[in-house]
Amino acid sequence: MGDRGKLLVFYVLSTYLLFIFLIIPLQITYGNDFSEIAQSSQVDNRYYTDSKQTLVSQKINRSTTNGVELVGNVTYVVDGDTLDINGIRVRLSLVDTPERGQPGFKEAKEFVKSLCLGKNGELDVDDGQRRGDRYGREIGIVYCNGVNINEKLVNEGLARILTDYCDISEFSNQKWATACSNSSMTVAH
Repeated sequence: MGDRGKLLVFYVLSTYLLFIFLIIPLQITYGNDFSEIAQSSQVDNRYYTDSKQTLVSQKINRSTTNGVELVGNVTYVVDGDTLDINGIRVRLSLVDTPERGQPGFKEAKEFVKSLCLGKNGELDVDDGQRRGDRYGREIGIVYCNGVNINEKLVNEGLARILTDYCDISEFSNQKWATACSNSSMTVAH
């Protein structure tokens, strides 16, 4: 095989590897809708820093809700009050759902999965808890396709309010968090 043949093989293999290592991860993140990437003029490429100081590209102009700082695909639901948006772990502010092995765990988790998994998720970080929690999770209100998941869980009776955080959460005055005004309902965390 001559030098041209080797060069052709090199280009073909390079293109194939580029496809594997670049396009497939993008498809996993964005699904088959690459229009979000192609329309970069509509994307605000500001950065958001999580507790590990990892920079994550933001798409703020695509949010449907005020105050949203992170927009992306909900890639995993851990339980009723914890999920991942583009691989970033998020804890729902002021909301407490049953843990694994407790009654109501499966119902809360399945409820959140049905509303969020594989759908557009938007995070409004709780200004009172900007440093996240002890597990390195971001804390805030999550909207899936425009629906406030924190509020939905409480209104459906699948979660209760963590009143221990009412004094620091910016969301304690929200209608769905009325238990914040009643300090006798403190829930252990």
